[in-house]
Amino acid sequence: MTSARLAIIATGVAAALGFLLASGAGNPARADEVSTYGGRCNNKEGAGREFRQDYYVYFDTNSSRIRADDLKKIEYVYGIATGHQAQQICLYGKASKIGDEAANQRLSRKRAANVAHALENLGWPHSRIRIIPEGEAWGWLEEALTSDSEDDRRVRIRLSQ
Repeated sequence: MTSARLAIIATGVAAALGFLLASGAGNPARADEVSTYGGRCNNKEGAGREFRQDYYVYFDTNSSRIRADDLKKIEYVYGIATGHQAQQICLYGKASKIGDEAANQRLSRKRAANVAHALENLGWPHSRIRIIPEGEAWGWLEEALTSDSEDDRRVRIRLSQ
């Protein structure tokens, strides 16, 4: 990787960190979360650490099928959401940087939609789910990260009070 490319990446990371600090992203009183792609999630955190942490469902490459062990994670999150009277569940879908950007956007939406359907099958109301497809994970850092990392093939679940 060239030094010019590294400088561009470093500038982007510094800008993102500056935005996060200025926006109060670490502040537990934040009212909403805006994804890197403009989606909004009402993110009023409830009592307890269950609302302050994210939960993740991972997918195989080029797949939106939920694995059996991840279905158990979804059931666990559903139990927390109902037990702590969460008002909203936000699902942030991601896809790796392999393949076409538009196809990855669709795949990230499909992954989040499948997690939403699993939650609905457990009894969570559709009206209280927010799907935010983010497409390719860290697309602007395309060569700085691996092109098919498991962290790029996931849905992040956030509970909101």
